[in-house]
Amino acid sequence: MTGAIRLGMLYALRHRVQTLIVSLCIAATVGLPVAAQLVLSYYQQELSARAQSIPLVAGSKGSRFDLALSMLYFRVLPIEPVPMSLFESIESDPNVLAIPVHLRFTASGFPLVAIGAEYFDHRGLVAVEGTLPMYLGDVVLGADVASRLDLGPGDSIMSDQRELYDLSVPPPLKMHIAGVLVRTGTADDQAVFTDIKTAWVLEGETHGHQSGKAIDQSLVLAETPDTVIISPSMASYNEIKPENIASFHTHGDQSNLPITGVMIFPKDQKAHTIIKARINSEGTYQAVEPSKLVGELFEIVFRIKAIFDWIIILMGSVTVLLIGLISLLAVRLRQAELVTLDRIGAPRSFLSVLISMQLLISLLLGTMLGLIAAGVTLTMLKGLMYSM
Repeated sequence: MTGAIRLGMLYALRHRVQTLIVSLCIAATVGLPVAAQLVLSYYQQELSARAQSIPLVAGSKGSRFDLALSMLYFRVLPIEPVPMSLFESIESDPNVLAIPVHLRFTASGFPLVAIGAEYFDHRGLVAVEGTLPMYLGDVVLGADVASRLDLGPGDSIMSDQRELYDLSVPPPLKMHIAGVLVRTGTADDQAVFTDIKTAWVLEGETHGHQSGKAIDQSLVLAETPDTVIISPSMASYNEIKPENIASFHTHGDQSNLPITGVMIFPKDQKAHTIIKARINSEGTYQAVEPSKLVGELFEIVFRIKAIFDWIIILMGSVTVLLIGLISLLAVRLRQAELVTLDRIGAPRSFLSVLISMQLLISLLLGTMLGLIAAGVTLTMLKGLMYSM
């Protein structure tokens, strides 16, 4: 049998194109279902783990999926903002931990997440370099953001311009990088974090400028002992420094300032049920459970996957027929060789091994290529999961 195996391997290597075609057909048949199952299992595990880590999110009424995915993965989506009073109302319940979140801006293309400081403690996020945000205008970078932008503590980062041609929109803010977060392998690695009050600077609700006595008098339109009316052409500070931070102030009631939503962490199931019912019963806002939404999402995915499973079965059947046809043609092309071996006394088992060796080599090579391709696909999609 050793001679038959050797002759079969030599034949397969001699007819490389034929062997490669069969191997690629097998690789596609093996690789596609394996890759689909690996990717689906990975995404289900990751999405479920992230969703279960944040029991409830509250925000404006509208798309439940947009609200949940925005809060879970810091996606800047067109969600109607809610006032800070929603957070204050939820926070008043001693049985829940409420964390306000503002998600309307980006910095160098990454989401700029203005969030309560409790988020870092609750998720165990610490600065591997520098510190967490301490002052107005401070930011801390996720591990991937710091790596891609090659920035660290002491550097600066600009917020992205929202409306290029709208002069009423506040200009980009130059923010000080206070630190870099430890790598977590979650959406936190792909975000730039700052304090809620810094988001209000970006919104234009909080700003700083020179006092009325210090500015150029040509910019003063009118003045009384108590009031100075200044020309709109006087720009606000676009960088918060130690020498001007005291001049930053907010106009209006903080309770009316905008946020995107609130992350809610109830102490127990009873508190979870009560706070969710309270928010939804009022009718002004909505509270949703991300874990349930992820479950609904995967129910739809599995229904679609069933269709693809049948397509893969059909493709596998076609591949088997194709391989059978190629094998039959190969046997006919080798007819003279097989007749010669039979005449010199080669047993039928020898001929069977000789014929099947090429198919076996193609099967092994194709299976190996398919599994490698599935692994590479999973690795690539892991890297893209939080950057999409």
